Amino acid sequence: MKNKNKTQTKYGLVIAALLTAAATFAIMTYFQRQALSDFEKKDIYVALSDIPRGTVITEENASVYMTVKSVDAGCIPESALSDVGMINGLSPAFDISEGTLLTTGMFTDADDVLSEMESPVLAGFKTDDMSKAVSGVLRAGDRIDIYSSDPETGEGRLLCSNVYVECGYDSSGGVASGNSTAVLFNIYLESKDALAFYEGLRTGTLYVVRKCL
Repeated sequence: MKNKNKTQTKYGLVIAALLTAAATFAIMTYFQRQALSDFEKKDIYVALSDIPRGTVITEENASVYMTVKSVDAGCIPESALSDVGMINGLSPAFDISEGTLLTTGMFTDADDVLSEMESPVLAGFKTDDMSKAVSGVLRAGDRIDIYSSDPETGEGRLLCSNVYVECGYDSSGGVASGNSTAVLFNIYLESKDALAFYEGLRTGTLYVVRKCL
């Protein structure tokens, strides 16, 4: 009986040892796979140039602002931007610096701007159409006030308030970025202000003030 108990104990120890070895092997394999996955490469997007707050990302301008970079998979967050189509039509919620690893959480729906307006229309102006325009300083996402100046008395009055700058373009017609100077702007304003706005452009009596938000 004692020999039988000893044999059973021996088998029990062997089985326990095998189970422990199997568990240890499984754990080591798991961590080894995790370690190897950290060295795997994954393509994600980084900012190629500064992306101003409010810039609407489109298929046309995406390559101006971002580029693909291959990095170690273990170094990037789950929300890293891997498909530019995911942010098509969206805009940064804040200014993004060149070289920043982009994530989906950095971008918001640009339609939120239009939802705040009663009847938005898209208008455009060149800096030389105005008596005063902050050339090269305005950026996509800025809010501006547009004033009209009386050509005889020089007195000004507020014409359009809190106008949204949709985008700025340089002299070549491309999206202004980096050190390029914007000379042409698209803006969203209320349709009821459009007639007065273009009348002011015709007479050259408009000037722009950028709001500091």
